[in-house]
Order: sequence, then structure tokens, then C-alpha cells
Amino acid sequence: MREKKILMKIESAVITGGAGFIGSHLVDKLINEGCKKILVIDDLSTGKKVNLAEYTDSKTIKFVHKKVEDMQDLEEKIKGYDVCFHLAAGVGVKYIMDNISAALLTNIEGTHKMIKACSTNKIPLLITSTSEVYGVSTDKVWNEETRSLIGPTTKLRWSYAASKLIDEFLALAEYENGNLNPIIVRLFNIIGPRQIGEFGMVVPKFIEQAQKNEPLFVHGDGEQSRSFTWVGDVVDAFVKLVQAEEYGEIFNIGHTEEVKINELAQLIIRVNKSESKIDNVSYEEVYGKSFDDPKRRTPDISKIRKAINYAPTMTLEEMIREISTYMKS
Repeated sequence: MREKKILMKIESAVITGGAGFIGSHLVDKLINEGCKKILVIDDLSTGKKVNLAEYTDSKTIKFVHKKVEDMQDLEEKIKGYDVCFHLAAGVGVKYIMDNISAALLTNIEGTHKMIKACSTNKIPLLITSTSEVYGVSTDKVWNEETRSLIGPTTKLRWSYAASKLIDEFLALAEYENGNLNPIIVRLFNIIGPRQIGEFGMVVPKFIEQAQKNEPLFVHGDGEQSRSFTWVGDVVDAFVKLVQAEEYGEIFNIGHTEEVKINELAQLIIRVNKSESKIDNVSYEEVYGKSFDDPKRRTPDISKIRKAINYAPTMTLEEMIREISTYMKS
């Protein structure tokens, strides 16, 4: 009989970007599972302290209000923790396009510094990458071995993808050299409560407009398709991948249910019983000439299914209903 593997127990964790949308849900998940000590590092550029408000008086959470790349004592600060979840990054198309240089420095310098600190302290490191690294690949679905096809440097949108690819190379190089135990996750359009639309996140932006009966502004012709993933499924996968010690591996985390942006807008209007209309605006009007956009973005999740029995728990309509109720309240 095959011996059952004992899963790693997470009693302490570092979370960079822990006041952000995904990071704060990860804090909730770890505390609910008995994690006794969490160090949150966040500069609050896109995160919000209110996301951690219920832990204000908790001795479990220690909060450091800084960029990772600006911390002089990072190696000392993270010493003794069981694992590091590195989520800190520029997020959202609008934020990236408005803050390209700052986002690149955070993604590359911050990640390099965290890799070095975790290597020194022998701490496993989960790094959040992105579906953006696949670029405009024409493969029907994208698995972890799909070749990246990002656009030219004149299209500044692809700077984010390039920086995340560098992060992946840095982590995997240290793994090959025996210095680091990394896990890389490529995220596909994560949605849920606490996400805000001001940085270009389409779902909360559309829901806010629908609940005000304002026009929903769809970029381009709206025929581009995406797949949306529930944040609870994502943080659950983070924890399970670390517990299973899936080191040196890359995993897509996403949903296979695909929807065109026009259809998404119509669904949000219907769920919210809104009188909103759909208006199309050109990419150039919103982002300028340096923007480019993939027509499809759908993950192959067979690898993560096999590794940790990952499976999306909600349909898109269920997610939209849940977020709409949250935003109304």
C-alpha cells in the first residue's frame, strides 16, 4: 500500500501585497486554517488597509507599510517563517499603463530581492505570475508549456508580461542551482469581493456602472473573450500547492468557462436588473496607441487538477451574483 504523504503545515507566513484583493483573502484563508503568525508587506499602492480591518487588534498579523524593494532588512524580517507568498505587483491594465516604470521596478526588483531573502533563509516561495505571459498566442487553450508570443516593445502593455517572465526565470534558475524552492502560479482574471474597478478590473467596474444605471463601456468590439476565476478557489490552490510542496513547477490557475466581454456586460446588466446600455469605446481612446490586447485567454488547468485536485467551484453567473450582492452592501 502506497504511503500517504504528510502535507506541510503552515503555522507562519509572509504575504507581500497582503492588503490587496487576493492577498487579503489569503490572509483570511490562512487564519481560518490555524496559521498563528502572518507578516504582511504592502505599500498600499493598490491594496487597502480596510481589507485587513478585522485584524487590527490581532496579534497574528504584523503589517509593514513598505515596498519590498525598499526594505533594507528584508532577510532579517522574514527569518523563521514557514513560507512566503509573493503577491506584490502592479495590478490592473489601467494601473500598469499609467505607472509602467514603477510597475516594472516592483515586479523585477521586488521579486529579485524576495528570491534572495527566501534563498538565504531557506523559505519556500510561491510567486504569482500572470496569464499575460502567453501574450497573443494563437493556441486554442494555453498550458504551462505554451510558447509565449508577446507583442513588440512599442506596445507598452507587454512590459508587464516581460517583467513577469523575468520573475519566473529568476526563480527557476535559483531552483535549478539548488538555492530556492519556488512555486509559480499563472493567474487568469481573478474576481471576487474587495476587488475594485479603478485600476481597470472589468467585473467590478461593470457592476458599479450597472448598479448606477450608467453605460457599460466595452473596449474594442467586445468580441474578445476571457475566463474568470473565483478568488476563494485561487487562495485555496495557493495553500494546497505549498502544502504539497510542488517546488520548481508552474501552474495555471483559472476557469475553463469562456465568455465574450459583450456577453459579460449583458450578464451583469441582467443580474443587477439594470437599465444600463452598452457603449463601445476604442482601445486607443482609453489607453493610447501603445496598447494591444489578446483576442482570447483560456487556460488548460489539467496540470493543477492532477497535482491538487483543483476544480472551479462556481459558475460565472454565480460569481457575478455574489459580487453584485457584496457591492450593493
